[in-house]
Amino acid sequence: MAINLATFLFFGSIWLGISAFFLLKKKKCKVYVLYFTIFYVYLYKVFDYTLFQFQSLLLLKHFVPNLMLNGLRAEKSLNLIPLATLTPGDVKTSLLNVLLMVPFGFGLPFITNFRMKRVALAGALFSIAIELLQLISGFMADITFRVADINDVIFNTLGAAIGYMIFALFVRMYRLLFRNWKMSAAPILQYIAERPQVDK
Repeated sequence: MAINLATFLFFGSIWLGISAFFLLKKKKCKVYVLYFTIFYVYLYKVFDYTLFQFQSLLLLKHFVPNLMLNGLRAEKSLNLIPLATLTPGDVKTSLLNVLLMVPFGFGLPFITNFRMKRVALAGALFSIAIELLQLISGFMADITFRVADINDVIFNTLGAAIGYMIFALFVRMYRLLFRNWKMSAAPILQYIAERPQVDK
């Protein structure tokens, strides 16, 4: 519980600092900060799901050496062979990896002007960072609950690309349904219609 609270306070402090920077230094509008906040909360939940819930157990083992954890040996926590063997369980995990990153591809274009290639690249780099953190923490503790898997990176990147396609379709549909958005839309909705990525 204390670990989760410390993590929340740490990321909350980072959010406050970045939000203040956007508002005071970059002169970003409050609507931008709102979309950034939504995306930031999503990133926090991804880290919580992929790292914090499991790594907190490793931290506990550091203070309680005799604690028995049913995990993997660190040397068995790496797979660099893409799509070599996909069991039914692996297929399910791969689909979950795609779904995990769809919000990344959908949300990133709301706070950047990135198009498909850059969103997919950002998704790949984000996924690689998570896998490396899982691998490093596993070797440091000599036990892990996650496998650093190239397949995760592949399907995470696919999820980010799908998320961007949904974003582009969403903005186009919004513009078609609300052609008079410039005169009538609230700032939050107008921000959606003004996204430049879908302009020809």
